[in-house]
Amino acid sequence: MNTRPDPLAALKAMPQWGPKWMRFAVAYPVGCLVMLTGLDLLDVRLEWFHSIATFSLSWVFCMTVLPIVTGMVVGAIYGYGGKYLAHFPPVAVIGFFYYESMTHTLPPGFDLIPWQLCGFILILQMEFCAFGGVLGELLIRPYIGWDSPVEPQWADSEPLPTDADSEPEPISHRYSQHPSAPTSSK
Repeated sequence: MNTRPDPLAALKAMPQWGPKWMRFAVAYPVGCLVMLTGLDLLDVRLEWFHSIATFSLSWVFCMTVLPIVTGMVVGAIYGYGGKYLAHFPPVAVIGFFYYESMTHTLPPGFDLIPWQLCGFILILQMEFCAFGGVLGELLIRPYIGWDSPVEPQWADSEPLPTDADSEPEPISHRYSQHPSAPTSSK
């Protein structure tokens, strides 16, 4: 019988790889870089309008698939909570591009979309990234588990009692102590 060790056994027992601030410091810039690289590779600027030709297949890809991939990368790097962090790379990238387009000359034939429409596009990007963040978290769940191995440290010096520590009071005893309950006096 061949009993080879599982090569992924170490990964399956792996806790979160670092503290939250370190995972944020890596996941957020990488998410921004993935989104920026995708927009550059597909040669799409979401804040520019150039007739109906603006809405090409690459524009649709950048509106749907690219933010999902970005969110998956952020969720996989950050771990638990990555779905919340995944909202923010589009804010940085699209916000920077919109500001750059406002302050610089646009190519001939291109117009800058109104900021309200850019806000709508930004919200769509954020929601698709959040969905990707959920998928990214689910991708790494087999490796880090569902629960944190570290118990939270509360501010109290003494833990509060739980329901398991006390005996349940009988229901009949509870109602006999009510002030409106008839008492038997002899």
